Amino acid sequence: MAGALADQATLVKERRILAPDLAGTVAQAGFDPSPDGRALQDALRAAIATRRGYCSWTVNHASWVATLYSPEEQDFYGTTVGEALAWCLVWLMAPELGIGPFLV
Repeated sequence: MAGALADQATLVKERRILAPDLAGTVAQAGFDPSPDGRALQDALRAAIATRRGYCSWTVNHASWVATLYSPEEQDFYGTTVGEALAWCLVWLMAPELGIGPFLV
């Protein structure tokens, strides 16, 4: 029984797509952070586009890098592509969340 609970706890940890604080931040603006995989990427890209942003992503030796090209070029990093895209979204959401101004 204890082994089954440990396996279940591991599965829950592995399924967490976005860190709780990041998921909570994007949820404040009405974005649902619960999809995973390609569905999460598509939802994040749609939310970014809704805010007049567009981006691309790549992976380097240590992490995923999402480059936001509009309204200004900015790089964001994450352990997954979803996390990097979520940081792009947070950057674009800063005015509606009452955060900022950011200094780069």
